[in-house]
Amino acid sequence: MFGLKKFGVVLLLCWINPQLIATLTSHALCCPACGARDRALVLPAVDARELANVARSLGAGDTYAPISGLIFGNESSGSAMTVFEENASFTYAVGTMALPESNSASDKAPRAHLVRRVIALKPSIVVVDDQILTLDGALPEGWRLCSIGVPRVSGRKGEVQEPTGDISWETLLPATGVVRAKPSSGAESRCVNFTIEATNRRISGPARFIHIFEVRPHGVKNSQMQSALAIHNDQTRLTVSARNRTFQMVLPTADQGAGTIEISTANHKTVLKNRPFAAGVLPHGPKGTSLLELWDVDYRGSHPPVWDIGRPADELVKVVTEGKVRPGRAVDLCCGSGSDAIYLAAKGFDVTGIDIAPTALGQAQRKGAAAGVSVQWLLADVLRPPELKPFDFIYDRGCYHVVRDQNLPAYLESLRALSHPGTKFLLLASRVNEHEANATASGVTEEEIRYDFLESFDLEWLREVRLESNKEEGHSDPPGWSALFTRKEER
Repeated sequence: MFGLKKFGVVLLLCWINPQLIATLTSHALCCPACGARDRALVLPAVDARELANVARSLGAGDTYAPISGLIFGNESSGSAMTVFEENASFTYAVGTMALPESNSASDKAPRAHLVRRVIALKPSIVVVDDQILTLDGALPEGWRLCSIGVPRVSGRKGEVQEPTGDISWETLLPATGVVRAKPSSGAESRCVNFTIEATNRRISGPARFIHIFEVRPHGVKNSQMQSALAIHNDQTRLTVSARNRTFQMVLPTADQGAGTIEISTANHKTVLKNRPFAAGVLPHGPKGTSLLELWDVDYRGSHPPVWDIGRPADELVKVVTEGKVRPGRAVDLCCGSGSDAIYLAAKGFDVTGIDIAPTALGQAQRKGAAAGVSVQWLLADVLRPPELKPFDFIYDRGCYHVVRDQNLPAYLESLRALSHPGTKFLLLASRVNEHEANATASGVTEEEIRYDFLESFDLEWLREVRLESNKEEGHSDPPGWSALFTRKEER
């Protein structure tokens, strides 16, 4: 526990020629902390050029490379993009990287890591949320912006003119403090230290800095952006209003989940219902976003998708009531609007639901809250899931037979990563039946199921069933398979 602690936050802004920037930012960091003590960490920094690159890319169709540049620069050692999502309204990404000590050998194991969350709100606003995790409790309370132009700072806000446009920003966290500017000297004479002397009550967790930037062309007036940060019961809420849009976000710390976003117009018309941010790397670029739209659009209509029956599947209910699977950690792959996951949670399972359709997960969150159950809803790709502890029960209703033709090896690898020896796996899949008019084109055969799974799983049963649907009365449900597996022991 920490009581009131007085600390200084160093904000360094460097205006230097392009050749020197290339040298100083070769590992995404600029200007070692002025007056650093022994074993001081090199402070994390944002390059204004990378901010401008992100803003320019927001209408270009694929923001992965510019966002990666903003998070990592040219640093690759110890770096990883763990979350990435882009859509029509925003791009959301999370990356981690090691923070070296300013005076230690390059081969020394890092004692701190930076978790950087970037939220690019279209058309030109960028939120940078930095959390610094240390091994020994020493918290480097500093953050830096590198620029070519000379920054102008007033209170907690600032502006700088860059060759590619103007950038304005506001420091939102630490939430209070007095800004003092002090020129550097010697090798860092092109830097100005902006020290935020603040008194914060920090009970636990990483050092955290949240800044919001607006990037615009030269001569264009700012959008009168307004932002408000509120922290209540350890929940950080950020509201940003600009250009007839209001973005309301919940931004937990890195170890507490992805958070949520909701978007509305100035007259309170909903643009995007409250739903989770991504928890893993989603398909991106024009092809990837088209794929996401294909799955999400079915949940935005006036009627649910044909596979969304609004209740748990009969086969799932059978294995639970008959004791074939017992309460434990469970994951529902391609969980949709959550009926099956909610059923499992009500039966005492510790449930995680994964789906790639954000609208479906938004519906699932609301249904789960109404049912009074707790489920971890993750917006992620089952072919590239986030790192999770293995589960005791894996449930797949309608996912395998769709992704099999896309990337079967990735699906099987996901099963391996999400299971342990003894894990039960219930598979409900569409069955190929050439004699039925309502059989789906993506169905699988008995031979394909056996070939795909029996190397890693023992088969308890494989039987023909009907997959319940919400088709109109008079239409029979499509043919399907029910298969119950148990993960084999490691050889």
